[in-house]
Amino acid sequence: MHNVRELLRPSKEEWAGLPRRRSGGRVTLMAWLLGLLTVGGAFVADRGWEEVSLSWEESLLPINVFAGVITNTALLLGIVGWAMGRYLALALSGLLAACAIAQMIVGAQSAPVWTVGTGIAAVMAATDFVSSSRQLRAIRTLAARLRNGETVELGSDVLTAERNALRGGWWITLAFLCISLALCTWFVFDWVDAQNKAVPSDGSTFRPFEAVFAPPAMMLLIWSCSRNIRKGLAYRWAGRFVWIVPGAGGPVWTNGLEPSYGGRVEPEDNRANGCICREGEARRDPEYEDFPDDDVAADDYCALHGFDAVNSMDHASFRASANSAWLWDENSRTPNTSDELTVASKALLGCAGYLFCGLLVVRSSSGIEMPASGATEAYEINKGDADIPNRAKAIPPSEQGILDTIDLAPAGLSGTAVRYRHGRAWLRTDEP
Repeated sequence: MHNVRELLRPSKEEWAGLPRRRSGGRVTLMAWLLGLLTVGGAFVADRGWEEVSLSWEESLLPINVFAGVITNTALLLGIVGWAMGRYLALALSGLLAACAIAQMIVGAQSAPVWTVGTGIAAVMAATDFVSSSRQLRAIRTLAARLRNGETVELGSDVLTAERNALRGGWWITLAFLCISLALCTWFVFDWVDAQNKAVPSDGSTFRPFEAVFAPPAMMLLIWSCSRNIRKGLAYRWAGRFVWIVPGAGGPVWTNGLEPSYGGRVEPEDNRANGCICREGEARRDPEYEDFPDDDVAADDYCALHGFDAVNSMDHASFRASANSAWLWDENSRTPNTSDELTVASKALLGCAGYLFCGLLVVRSSSGIEMPASGATEAYEINKGDADIPNRAKAIPPSEQGILDTIDLAPAGLSGTAVRYRHGRAWLRTDEP
């Protein structure tokens, strides 16, 4: 894909208005219960406690082998299918349909039970699909409305991360393919070998152990393959865009998009002579481990980074150092440069909702690069999930303790700094 992409700037209202999907836990629970009820109902309908033994020749017939294998798979999926998440409803609809066909052919009394289970599972899968499609349509509609021709160029590290993100799932698919081939080959050899054997004298029937696990492995292979295909198709459209996400409230999120907050001292500052911030961190945390390249919490009484150091600065000196996190309260945002075209800021590359939540990237005057921490893929936020905590909504110190206010505009920064007699500065902006 070409390294020049379009830039999209949704407002907070537009981003928060994008629909979220229902919680996957509820869909999974309903599908899991359906699987258990269907298998249990079929057991009762067939009077499974009255064991009907097949002869050796009958147990080798393809229809009986297929019916036994697919029924055992349905039982296994009903027990451990929770691991498939919201995809369980779709998997059940296909598996129960196969069971219904097999039981109809052999004339089992449970065929209607399997058929009803298939119908309910299909309705559940279709309902979830419609809900998911609504999110994708809303994202496409918003992207079409926001397109204004503004473009950015991706750096080489972003292109590499993009390729790795799209290829990563195929390694899992390859693993499922190898497992499925091994189990199916084992099963075929067992079946052929059993057909060439003499009839056992003990009256046993053909029950291959590996056949219990081969169908689930194949189902996981189909699920993984289809998921990667859908992800790739979605990214063919979504990969053209870089979203400047304005905050929490949308359908996807990643920790790197959280605004910067104060109360921390960078390594180059906390190693300076006279700084006691590292010692203060060690006193507060008995299990503290000293890492030279990590920032630490600003100590209230540090001669270099304490309250007195914040309040002793004249306005010009404060503006010059306003990007330093230690000047600000830990619950206050730090200021951003007013000129968004030159400041480095976080964004999402290729956001396509739940199919591909997007890669966290850094936007700067030179283009789009990866954050220092490397590639991070966003995750989905469902209905009912709490929004990402916004520490800027915390209550600042009492207004009676205000020392002064400092307009940050002369330094090219947005907002106003409010200094307090017994605390660090707070940032006031027009943003909620």
